Amino acid sequence: MKIVIQHKDNTLTVSLDGALDYKATVTMEGLIHDMQQIKAARVVFDMSKIERVDSVGLGMLHLAKDEIIESGAKMVLRGASGNVKRLFELTDSQHSFEIE
Repeated sequence: MKIVIQHKDNTLTVSLDGALDYKATVTMEGLIHDMQQIKAARVVFDMSKIERVDSVGLGMLHLAKDEIIESGAKMVLRGASGNVKRLFELTDSQHSFEIE
């Protein structure tokens, strides 16, 4: 999985590319750690290039959300489509995440 981070004004945009699955755990843990160093009021995860999310990847999004909320920021998931969007629908993720 590839990650691109952009920080503009008070928004941190995290663009993810590839599969958010068990193989991305170390990468996501590093991302969560790095995000703690950047102060932003809003963190947007751009999911438009994510092709697949498994249960571990979904768990990592929850961990990221917990850290983001603890820092006083808001987290948004944006651009999910296909199977990723379907997973969010099946897991009732709209109640756990703000999804655009």
